[in-house]
Amino acid sequence: MSGQLVTHGTSGLVLSLDEEVANERIVTEIRRGRYEASELSMASRFVRQDDRVLELGAGVGFISAGVMRNVGPAYYAAVEADARLIPHIRQTHLRNGVEGIEVINAAFVTDPQVLEKGFVEFTLHREFWRSGIGQDQEGVTETVQVPAVDASAFIADKGITVLISDIEGAELELLRNLRKGGLQRIILELHPQRIGKAGVIEIFSGLCAEGFAYNVNLSEGSVVCFEVVGDAEADEAEMFTRFA
Repeated sequence: MSGQLVTHGTSGLVLSLDEEVANERIVTEIRRGRYEASELSMASRFVRQDDRVLELGAGVGFISAGVMRNVGPAYYAAVEADARLIPHIRQTHLRNGVEGIEVINAAFVTDPQVLEKGFVEFTLHREFWRSGIGQDQEGVTETVQVPAVDASAFIADKGITVLISDIEGAELELLRNLRKGGLQRIILELHPQRIGKAGVIEIFSGLCAEGFAYNVNLSEGSVVCFEVVGDAEADEAEMFTRFA
């Protein structure tokens, strides 16, 4: 499989891939529409047109293309640490006719020591969705250094209101030191096999302590949604008025 365009079975989005980052298992998941379908549905319902979105772990651009097509937020930054995927993200956006997405090749972190060092050790995998920081599993091809960017500073500078994160277990370290700024909503894929049950508890308790409520209606399995309490109450009131 050299360079290839694959149509997602449920969304109709066209995704760019090649044999360096994907195999037939990934292609099959996309064609059957199972690849990140629920995540796109959540994000499309959670993001609003006036939002400014930061997505960490953009993959081949599926979520960013879908949210921009379905919602069209005011600003969208798609961040991916795997440099192999950057051309695919841009091609995915092009093939689906979406524009205005800022694509960034970096690792967004909050650990002061990592930021001082200036880079992270990022492990590349034969299947792109298994690449990540500190990965050690069959199929790993190499480990590379990726520039580290201060996630808190970016959120403040860009006025980010929505964070979408799927970073293969690095979510716990990200949130430990993250300054939320004007964040209103968070969509987070948890990886309990990496962070453990204690890590999941730490994320929930930490976000709740900072005024974020767990949205049980939109969350599904390991993909969880949080929103600031005032925002959640406003949404509940709107829903009650709509169906009263």
